[in-house]
Amino acid sequence: MKAPNGVLISLTVFALFASAPSVEARGRKSVSTEPGTYKEWGPDIDQITIKKTFKIASYNTIVVMPFDTRKTTKPGKEEDSYNAVNKVLDGFSGTLSEALRQELKATAKVEQHSKTPKASRTLIVRGTVVELDPGSRAARYWAGFGAGGAQTKITGEIVDAATGAVLIQFEQSRRSGGTMKFAGGKDTQVMRDSIHAIGEDIAHMLDAF
Repeated sequence: MKAPNGVLISLTVFALFASAPSVEARGRKSVSTEPGTYKEWGPDIDQITIKKTFKIASYNTIVVMPFDTRKTTKPGKEEDSYNAVNKVLDGFSGTLSEALRQELKATAKVEQHSKTPKASRTLIVRGTVVELDPGSRAARYWAGFGAGGAQTKITGEIVDAATGAVLIQFEQSRRSGGTMKFAGGKDTQVMRDSIHAIGEDIAHMLDAF
């Protein structure tokens, strides 16, 4: 007896999916922690250069230093978002530290310092904010689907405080569309969300070692 056409179509689709190779989520694939330069590394990192491997369990403190914002690409003074961007930049390291502290699985405590520490068993997170773009709230509200999202881009380093050796250099960017926020979210909200996401990315990176 012939199967109905609908059944045949369903079986064909099922067979195609069953035979297709599984695509592993980026956050779950194994990664190399050997020295070298890698793109789309680990859970979420755009680019990383591992200069010297290490064990995160060997460190009990992670210190986030103030990120350099002197050359950050941002709106001009005539733009409505100018003050919002500067406000978010002022609290950049605090926002990043908060996310890193919440997401980190390692037992090391996360602190903020204004002066570079030289203590043993301490890692330093430092870097430069390359870009902080608030996007467009109007586009987020009216267009949706990711339009008008805020964009943050940084370059960073992970440094052994005691020796001053740079262990890791990395580049990372994140975008926040304000999708779940009322009226697309205020500029300050979506910018902080993109910074928060980068803080989580750094936590995932450190936990991989």
